[in-house]
Amino acid sequence: MSLNDRLTVANHRGDPVPRTLGFLLGAAVLLAALAHGGVTRPGWVATGALLAVLVVGVVDDLSAQSARGIRNHLRALVAGQPTTGIAKLVVIGAAATAVAAAPTIPVSLWAVVVRAVLVAGMANLGNALDVRPGRALKVMVPVCLVGLLGPWADQPYLPGLLVALGPALALDLRERAMLGDGGSNLVGFAAGIALASVADGAWLAVLALLVTAGNVLAETVSLSEVIDRVAVLRAFDRLGRRPG
Repeated sequence: MSLNDRLTVANHRGDPVPRTLGFLLGAAVLLAALAHGGVTRPGWVATGALLAVLVVGVVDDLSAQSARGIRNHLRALVAGQPTTGIAKLVVIGAAATAVAAAPTIPVSLWAVVVRAVLVAGMANLGNALDVRPGRALKVMVPVCLVGLLGPWADQPYLPGLLVALGPALALDLRERAMLGDGGSNLVGFAAGIALASVADGAWLAVLALLVTAGNVLAETVSLSEVIDRVAVLRAFDRLGRRPG
């Protein structure tokens, strides 16, 4: 079986779609960071963390294991059957902690923990939303834009990522390609960094709690059912998608 075959999966319609948008986003992240002048140490940490999240997500995409959701991965681990999803959780957690502890201005241990929870939680939420064309990107792209208000040297990849998100959204909505775990985790992680770059104090804690609540909701109910029951969310979710 070729790499393309292993990366191709049936979408919600049952049509085969390649999970390759993560490669586009990863290339944009790397090239933008390399082209940026005056990148800070936190900037290189964030760039490396994003690429690590992409790689471990792609590994999960290539795996034949079918467990989905944190609870199912933990159950498999308890049963003595560790999954690539567990490895992904570990890498995302470590990457989020590295980013949270990297700011040039020292922050408290509490702030590091809250920032790590926010960034890792957004990465997982991006993956949880990626079950319908364009859904994850329509949520995460506006959040990534918030990062423009923060220090660009700490997010040197951001301009390139934002440029690449445009065609990625178009391809996703048209069902020509999808994010997969690699792409959805990457864009969620970037959105988490964007929020952490502008939020502080109580607002940081509130955002971390909201993201944690979103992940708990995704683990306990079907987000698609919740979205379909709320008219405004349903209209936004279907905006730009193919009918049917």
